Amino acid sequence: MNEAQIVVFSLDGLPFGASAEEVEEVIEYSILQGEYGNSENKMPCMEGYTNVRGNMIPVVNLGKYLGLEGTTVPDDPKIILARANKILVGFAVNNVSRILRLKGKAIQDTPRIITTPENACIKKFAIDGELLFPIIHLESVLPEEALRSLSGT
Repeated sequence: MNEAQIVVFSLDGLPFGASAEEVEEVIEYSILQGEYGNSENKMPCMEGYTNVRGNMIPVVNLGKYLGLEGTTVPDDPKIILARANKILVGFAVNNVSRILRLKGKAIQDTPRIITTPENACIKKFAIDGELLFPIIHLESVLPEEALRSLSGT
């Protein structure tokens, strides 16, 4: 029986998940304002940059990206670091609560009927008891050209 590990986090009070295989690290929220931070730009989901061991990493507000209303930074936010098209990106979330080990049919594909271009990064859903929540494929959140412009490559 296949097993998957899911990092569970919240956005706007709602549970979400990401494959633990995609997540490199979870760090405390710390934003250094850059050319994208809090300015009108082509990417309103950009928060700015964070310094991780001397590297400036672009940070995307995942709630804003998904169009959730509660997009302000909460009291104890976290940044999930993951690679997207080989570029390290931070995803700001409200909190990270746990890592779940799910087996078999506890992970289901997203029904095609509810898939739109805006939520195409939601590839699967997790079922944990009576809780059902989307699993976000972090690598597909931003298009490659946007990532390249953020990283300066």
